[in-house]
Amino acid sequence: MKTIIVLIATVLLSVSVYANDNKNDKNVKNVASTEAIQNVNTVDITGSVIDNNSKELLAGAAILIDGSKYYSNLDGNFSITNLKPGKHSVRVELISYQPSEIEIEVSKNQQISISLVQE
Repeated sequence: MKTIIVLIATVLLSVSVYANDNKNDKNVKNVASTEAIQNVNTVDITGSVIDNNSKELLAGAAILIDGSKYYSNLDGNFSITNLKPGKHSVRVELISYQPSEIEIEVSKNQQISISLVQE
C-alpha cells in the first residue's frame, strides 16, 4: 500500500513540474514574439550635419530627438535606431552655430541631411 501511495505521489509531482515548465516556455515565447513585433515597427535614420556655407561635415553636433541625444561622429554622420514611425522634431546644436530644428515624417528607414549656419 505504501508503495502505491509513493508511486502516485511521484507521478503527480512529475506532472506538476512538467506543467509548470510548459507555462514558463509559453511566457518566454510570448515575450520574445512581443519584442520581435516592436522591432518590426521601428525605423532607422542615418544622416549628416553640414556647414551651410562651406558644405563641410561637422563632427560633434548634438542631435536631440524624442528626449534622446545623439552625436555626429568625426565624419559628421549620425545614426538613430529603433525610432517609431511618424512625425518627430529633430533639434541639432553645435557650439558657434545657430541651433536648427526640423520636423520629419518617417515611415521607413531614411537618410537626412541637416545644415547649420554659423553665428
